Amino acid sequence: MKEFHERHLPHIQPLGGLFFVTYVLKGSIPKNVITQWQIEREIKKSIILKESVDIKNDLEKLGKLEFARQDKFLDTYTGGNHHLKNDSLAQIVVNTLHYWDNKRLELYAYTIMSNHVHVVFRLFDKHETIKPYYLQQIMHSIKLFSARECNRILGLSGAFWEEESYDRLVRNKDELKRILVYVLNNPVKAGLCDKMNDWKWSYIKPEYNDFW
Repeated sequence: MKEFHERHLPHIQPLGGLFFVTYVLKGSIPKNVITQWQIEREIKKSIILKESVDIKNDLEKLGKLEFARQDKFLDTYTGGNHHLKNDSLAQIVVNTLHYWDNKRLELYAYTIMSNHVHVVFRLFDKHETIKPYYLQQIMHSIKLFSARECNRILGLSGAFWEEESYDRLVRNKDELKRILVYVLNNPVKAGLCDKMNDWKWSYIKPEYNDFW
């Protein structure tokens, strides 16, 4: 079990865990917006640490609220980088996500938007693979390869993804169902299509296709 803090919020990453992860293009959110969010986060975190009777739970709630704010911003902001509108780049992300499927993880679902990616997968534990990966390790691999290939096509260098990703350990089947619907419904919510299965860059494992 790994537990660490990013953005001063707790992240729990057990081997074999089922995760909902969102990662974002570098430059998709203006620096001044990120700075303002950081200031507000620190204020809220300070209040929680001083006044909360359940710090861990309240920090988790803060993380959820921050994710919701970020995701809404990404769905509506027309500025910044939207490289994944390019089908060739979106396909690289698809290939990268599927690469580890049935090797290091079980891929449940994903949706690729123009400036961010939602993905749900279960990591294999030590009984399912010779060398199990923690979430940090698998995301590093996914982002590193896709960044290199996308930058090659764009003729760019340097960071392609924001360093930090949002991740949540999925606790039960009800939460999984809610998250899968959220992921697949993102293009509909953003006004890009009428139905979940209209979006070209969404995927769900066949065992769960009753969500379509």
